[in-house]
Amino acid sequence: MNSQRAMSLPSSPHELRRQVPERSGPERMNDELISTWNRILESHMYQNKPLLPFEEWNIDFSELTVGTRVGIGFFGEVFRGKWNGTEVAIKVFLEQDLTAENMEDFCNEISILSRLRHPNVILFLGACANPPHLSMVTEYMEMGSLYHLIHLSGQKNRLSWQKRLNMLRDICRGLMCLHRMKIVHRDLKSANCLVNKRWTVKICDFGLSRIMTDASMRDATSAGTPEWMAPELIRNEPFTEKCDIFSFGVIMWELCTLNRPWEGIPPDRVVYAVANEGSRLEIPEGPLGRLIADCWAEPNERPSCEEILTRLLDCEYSLC
Repeated sequence: MNSQRAMSLPSSPHELRRQVPERSGPERMNDELISTWNRILESHMYQNKPLLPFEEWNIDFSELTVGTRVGIGFFGEVFRGKWNGTEVAIKVFLEQDLTAENMEDFCNEISILSRLRHPNVILFLGACANPPHLSMVTEYMEMGSLYHLIHLSGQKNRLSWQKRLNMLRDICRGLMCLHRMKIVHRDLKSANCLVNKRWTVKICDFGLSRIMTDASMRDATSAGTPEWMAPELIRNEPFTEKCDIFSFGVIMWELCTLNRPWEGIPPDRVVYAVANEGSRLEIPEGPLGRLIADCWAEPNERPSCEEILTRLLDCEYSLC
């Protein structure tokens, strides 16, 4: 599911530099990194448009104080930290993670997230775009991920139906912003929905996201997390923004049942069952269950974000 290492970074970037192990030929390695990085920046995705078009978005790594780890993204590890006296989240690469593929994902996430300004999308503040200290800085969300809140925090009893419906509306509004800008997230899940101290939910982690160029798209790279993935993504078929609607249905199921999706079933079995056997999680009764079922229909039959918002209001009336 996720093979990235779980480890802590020191409290400051200066300590980080001292703790990186010495390797043979560091100057040659650094030259190769810079060469790869420059080639990626000059690729067709970014030519004629700088990755960080505003000077204030360029952050020197020495300005960051890196604290405790709070999560793992599709690429990089996320830490609580400080920048200019402000509490922030910092997504950092360790030196051994600086592959060409990861650097492509880093550019892709910055390119997409930096164009988004919405109260239900994580706020991009800037980035350090100088290898080997590639990092991205966003606002800090005090309560962590929705996944943690539901399944690990022991706070299920605080999740009233009203809070759950508010959270679903937050995620749907953020997703609607993406889709209106022709952006497909492709890895929407409760772990990529962050919650602040006001219980507002914001979508994060855009490393796998794509900008739609056609009515449907195909991508050679696999995308997503098995328990939340739409069957068309699993089968590597052409996809539209409706793959995110399927994933949103799984998040609805999580908030409705307060259970982990496909708990106890190996990811490879989930993949096969969803893609080839038409298996779905057990659908709850009532209007929310019917909405979940519609989100898991064939792609062209799944509702839009606008329709989901309307139907969530109907669900609220029925639960009051």
